[in-house]
Amino acid sequence: MKNLLLVLNLFVCPVLLAQTFFTTKKYPATQFRYPLDTTASLVGNFGECRPNHFHSGIDMRTFGKENLKILAIEDGFVSRIKIEPGGFGNAIYITHFNGYTSVYAHLNKFFNELEQYVQRKQYETQRWEQDILLPPHEFPIKKGRFIAWSGNTGSSQGPHLHLEIRDTKTEAPLNGLLFYQSLRDNKPPKLKQIAVYNGDLSINSQDPQLYSVINTNGINKLATATLQVDGSKAFLGFVADDFMEIATGTLGVYEMRMYLDGKPHFAWQMDNISYDITRYMNAIADYKVKKKGGPWVQLCRKLPNDKLPIYKSFTTENGMIDLSDGKIHSVRIELYDTKYNKSSIELELKGKTEASEMPPCITEFKCGKPVKFSAKEAEFILDENALYDDLCFEFDSSPSKNAKAKSPCYKIHYGNVPIHSYFNLKLKPNVNISSIQREKIAMVRLPYGNETNAKGKAAKWENGFATSLVRDFGNYELVIDDLPPLITTALKDGTKITNLKRLTFTIKEETTSVAKVTATCDGQWLRLVQKGNAYYYEMDKFFPNGTHTLLITAVDENGNSTSKALKLIK
Repeated sequence: MKNLLLVLNLFVCPVLLAQTFFTTKKYPATQFRYPLDTTASLVGNFGECRPNHFHSGIDMRTFGKENLKILAIEDGFVSRIKIEPGGFGNAIYITHFNGYTSVYAHLNKFFNELEQYVQRKQYETQRWEQDILLPPHEFPIKKGRFIAWSGNTGSSQGPHLHLEIRDTKTEAPLNGLLFYQSLRDNKPPKLKQIAVYNGDLSINSQDPQLYSVINTNGINKLATATLQVDGSKAFLGFVADDFMEIATGTLGVYEMRMYLDGKPHFAWQMDNISYDITRYMNAIADYKVKKKGGPWVQLCRKLPNDKLPIYKSFTTENGMIDLSDGKIHSVRIELYDTKYNKSSIELELKGKTEASEMPPCITEFKCGKPVKFSAKEAEFILDENALYDDLCFEFDSSPSKNAKAKSPCYKIHYGNVPIHSYFNLKLKPNVNISSIQREKIAMVRLPYGNETNAKGKAAKWENGFATSLVRDFGNYELVIDDLPPLITTALKDGTKITNLKRLTFTIKEETTSVAKVTATCDGQWLRLVQKGNAYYYEMDKFFPNGTHTLLITAVDENGNSTSKALKLIK
């Protein structure tokens, strides 16, 4: 009887604790099948921190291979097809009859009838990119039916299947592992570091103190018993990974709970995060630490202008810890995966009785309010959602190191502070810009931190300023973009292509980006597929036998155009 009570305790207690913080999810945990006829193996999970977004699904291994059969996880109908050069690449959406929609991404091809339907649409519209909504009767699907071949399309960095399960009504992605409770997971998250911040200061005005976590016989601790905080308030963060028996590499943490002096204080849970708010990942993670080459530090606090709905606070402080009484306060952080395997750590904090003296600031931006910046050489307006925390803004200019630059190098603060919404940046050149050059002007953001490439965008000319919509702080300068994209291929005039299945090209743009690429055979539009800078045409009936002229045309953001014509023999 004692053993039975012990087992019941081990099972029931985590569930009851979960209910204290968050209501139990009522998802069908055994209804959906695995979408591959392979051993279940994962390389990514829901809620992982990715650049400017949360990972929104489960990444399933295809073991380094493409063209594995993808199977429908439940009865339903194909409700949407999306084809794009980045993002999901080729994706199929299946709406089920239980209130959920499954999304299968980075595919190579769809099942034959659907593939033919999509290609007809592409030729009808003369557009390779597609976003097609389908009625329920068009392509009904049974559970376990073959629906597509796996691939590596879109922004995929290697062959795998990205699977999402969404709420059909809201279209918000849900935590897919909660639907696959049969997948084995007995490994708890692993805490690596604890980050301590001065709560009197904005997160944008400081770097955290990082403390390594020492694990001895399964117990986590810090080398220092009591952490001193140079302020009257503090907030915390952590660096951690999760693991599963069936996962290669690391995964993201599902739930964080924080106790202050033995009482529930603050928590968050990774589930139900829609695409229109996924960029708030830059608020729950310390963007500055990551941009400086550090790890993802996830906060145990909600920043003032963070709109994520994943938090639960037991006070009005949203994770902030008051240390102004000068006493030592105990903190316990608990991390969980979807099976409620737990990792935890206890620590103590001691702060000052008086708030830290704020450093002097000439130009302060308050988060949650519109901000207008105007100088002789630069102007912009941030909307009320742009900043997650207050900012002491810095602006400067210096001579550009680029001989082709038509302006100084403008420091629009630092690239390690995140911006949530786009803003219109206006910069003034330091040389005369002719009317012809004004049509080709571009605004270029220089690389920051571990970034390797400059990022240019076409700009418009307005009242002596070049203006462009941007979404990053950093160093900017103006250039004239008058060079067209470069088209390269191994094909030459007179090449016999009878035995070729694909014609491939590389198209690169130096300053901005390639805006449009078209391929024609004697004037007939051809379906040209894109993967990054690579483009290919799969031979079909629209390239008939005989000698014909293939024409590839590429245009960049500023309207610079180039073409390559080849006489090919089939």
